[in-house]
Amino acid sequence: MAKPLPSRFNPDSMARDGTRYDASVPLVQFKRLGPMLSSTVGDVNISAVFSRRKDHVVVTGRLLAGFPLQCQRCLDPFTLPVDAPYELVFVESEQAAAELPDSLDPVVLDDNGNIHVLDLVEDELIFHVPLVPRHADGACNAAPVSFGDIAPEAVEPTEDNRQRPFDALKNLNLH
Repeated sequence: MAKPLPSRFNPDSMARDGTRYDASVPLVQFKRLGPMLSSTVGDVNISAVFSRRKDHVVVTGRLLAGFPLQCQRCLDPFTLPVDAPYELVFVESEQAAAELPDSLDPVVLDDNGNIHVLDLVEDELIFHVPLVPRHADGACNAAPVSFGDIAPEAVEPTEDNRQRPFDALKNLNLH
């Protein structure tokens, strides 16, 4: 049975119980993510299952959201669907994180062995914000841009009309 999401938790105790969480969190609660979006209207659906693998506590789950963004081609608003599965391994220190194989994604716990849930989720969501938000190819309302006609001879210089910036240096007497 799924429980409501706590604000802080100890992953070790969650893994012992095999705890599962399902929650819906408004985008407005993510303070670092909010300025990257054009609006904070909407929710993030979070699912998380805690388990233990070998010597590590692992959380696996999925984040579902729709990011309200502004297309940088046409400047129209659009919603980017986000369906982000994740698998994170909790470690005690930066040194322990460095010792993990590259295939594992570490999360360093605080001094009390806890983690702040919203910060953890927000970090994962920020990874999915595009650097340049834009509609999918063919879905944008931007008009094609034309810079005029270019003569074919201007595009491909021939050996005769090619500019040679260092030609002036060949006549210098350096000795």
